[in-house]
Amino acid sequence: MASGLNTTERTIIVGVTLIVAVVLSFVLPSVQVPVEPVVALVFAVPVLLGASGLSLRGALLLSLGIGATASIILAVSSVRSPSLLVGVPLAYIAVGGGWGWVNEHRRSRRRKWRQSKTLNSRYDDEVFETALNMLHYIDREGTILRRNEASRTLLGHATKSSVQLREYIHPEDMETMRTELMRLFERGEVRGVRVRYTSQDRTSFPVELRGTRVSERLAVLEAADKRKEAGLERRLAETEARYRILIEKGIDTLDSGIILTDPRGKVVWANATVGRFFGIDRDRVIGVDAKRARSRYIGALEDTQAVAEAMEGAMESGERIDSMTCTVRPTVGREARTLEYRSLPIEADHGPGGRIDHFIDITELKQLEENLRERTRSLEKSKEKLEEYSHVVSHDLKEPLRTIETFSGFLLEDYADKLDEEGVDFLNTLRRTSARMRQLINDLLSLASIHVDTASYDRINTQRLLEEIQEDLDARLRGVNLQVAQGLPPVKGNKVRIGELFSNLITNAIKYNDKALPTVRVGWQREARDNGMTTFFVEDNGIGIEDRYQERIFGIFQKLNPREDYEGTGAGLAICKRIVEEHGGRIWVRSEVGKGSTFFFTIPKAREVEIHA
Repeated sequence: MASGLNTTERTIIVGVTLIVAVVLSFVLPSVQVPVEPVVALVFAVPVLLGASGLSLRGALLLSLGIGATASIILAVSSVRSPSLLVGVPLAYIAVGGGWGWVNEHRRSRRRKWRQSKTLNSRYDDEVFETALNMLHYIDREGTILRRNEASRTLLGHATKSSVQLREYIHPEDMETMRTELMRLFERGEVRGVRVRYTSQDRTSFPVELRGTRVSERLAVLEAADKRKEAGLERRLAETEARYRILIEKGIDTLDSGIILTDPRGKVVWANATVGRFFGIDRDRVIGVDAKRARSRYIGALEDTQAVAEAMEGAMESGERIDSMTCTVRPTVGREARTLEYRSLPIEADHGPGGRIDHFIDITELKQLEENLRERTRSLEKSKEKLEEYSHVVSHDLKEPLRTIETFSGFLLEDYADKLDEEGVDFLNTLRRTSARMRQLINDLLSLASIHVDTASYDRINTQRLLEEIQEDLDARLRGVNLQVAQGLPPVKGNKVRIGELFSNLITNAIKYNDKALPTVRVGWQREARDNGMTTFFVEDNGIGIEDRYQERIFGIFQKLNPREDYEGTGAGLAICKRIVEEHGGRIWVRSEVGKGSTFFFTIPKAREVEIHA
């Protein structure tokens, strides 16, 4: 009864009972009733009533207070027994404390029970029913005791009083399910089990099972729908297959033989060209060990042992083979082929990634190289013969000219007084023509002999070279204002030919000049970008060249001015062009008639690193 009272009601009843107990303690002795048993009995009532609704600590405090009050009343009533004065409070404390302990124990059990009930309800409502995956409570026989909303939605089977799990399992996965169900109840848990569920409309779909045993006869089985993952995996596999086919077809179209080896040393692919090169079925090398596959095609090579050792060494060491030439022996229906073999390790993020072997057909290249060497040898012989012929011809031509020139001089010296003025003029013309013919022959020989071998290149101090040219041309430079820029950069080339180039351009600038003070300026230009060449120029204030002739002047014997005005054969600029081109450069002119011309040409730079070489 007391347990149904609230705190306020219990407090009022205890207070009233305590007041009644105090009043009775003073009234009963006047009616000749013993004080000790009355007080003990009367004060026990509020202790029992108050402690029935309190915790252990509260009951002890209440019992101690009421016991102290009872002891005081007994003492006032002239009770002098110490055992009674102490025993009554102790008895109240024992009774009240025991009652409070009982109350606290009951409350603790009730609280746990309520908490457990709340958690179970919450799990049922918020976890089990609303779970995204299908959940089933099953027993040892595979009977489904309960299933959640996801199961009802995805599977759609009508709810019956007793449903077997096998009704949801694809027939082909039934045996797997039986095995996993036994393992679930034996081990207490299963994970990552892949089977197929079948819905009410007979649609099968993959699921991944995870089960946990709850008791000896009860387990919960969770099934995750894997249709999306299966679809993605299928599309990925299809994509990979398409790309693999595309790559394989692409490799098959290559003219090079390709063999791919995985990190375990197994041949995973060989293209059709490998079969064509070695006269084998490429399927015989795919899927087998690389060493075994090698033995099936390497016998077609002439230098079998050397190639096999190189391949084996590269495979064991993981090193690369950049280039190795091997020859395929000719057989019936197969011509001899020259192949370049390369073997490269495939880099991977984690450890070795296998190898890729290339067999490149260089048969035609080797044939071209041999043809080129043969033509080079032929050209060398032709060149030697041409040079020999040129010297013989020039000698044979020079001798008659020298004879004509000499005897013309004799006639002019010894018989001038016997010839009239016209005869003397004829002899002078004959003498000049012979000298010019001799100079033409010399220029032809000079032009034909210009060949600069890169092995003869030197580092040329251009500034010092121009000083030497000034000394050589001292007589021709009298009355000429020659200006040579300071700080001319060094170049790389044939010093004799470069000197001849500058000398010819300076001489031409002086020769074709009609000014009272001929001015010639030699300098160089700084390039915006480094192309390995230095640009020089020779500028004059001479007669200039018309635009239409600025390309023609570099041709052999292209003399644009009357012969009697300016001496020379017209081969000078052709020689200059040949020298520049032999050094890998180019030459051009900018000119304005009556104001002068500027000849530009490029020569290879002398690098700083070459200074210390």
